[in-house]
Amino acid sequence: MSPTPRKKKLSQAGTANDDVLAVLVDERNGREYYVSMIDTLVVDGREYSVMYNYEPDDGSHFSPEIVIMRMYRGQSGDLAFSSIINKKELDEVFDHFFRRYEAAKFQR
Repeated sequence: MSPTPRKKKLSQAGTANDDVLAVLVDERNGREYYVSMIDTLVVDGREYSVMYNYEPDDGSHFSPEIVIMRMYRGQSGDLAFSSIINKKELDEVFDHFFRRYEAAKFQR
């Protein structure tokens, strides 16, 4: 991602394909990103969303990457996301998510 936070708005959710839960649209260039939401969490009073990028199965060997973004709710209730550019903040949120993931895995 770029060195400045990039805000993205949630433009669509719950499509016919269960693998695609959201389409994020970059407000700067209009590019669409297909993502599947994994988790939302609050760390130090800030909301974050954990997702992975989705690519249609075209036969290639695609490995999804986990993406963590700061999540905001607009006045109209719309969701907006921005990149986390502070490495310490990103590491803290990832560690928090990973601990939750590990705890949930052992509870099954």
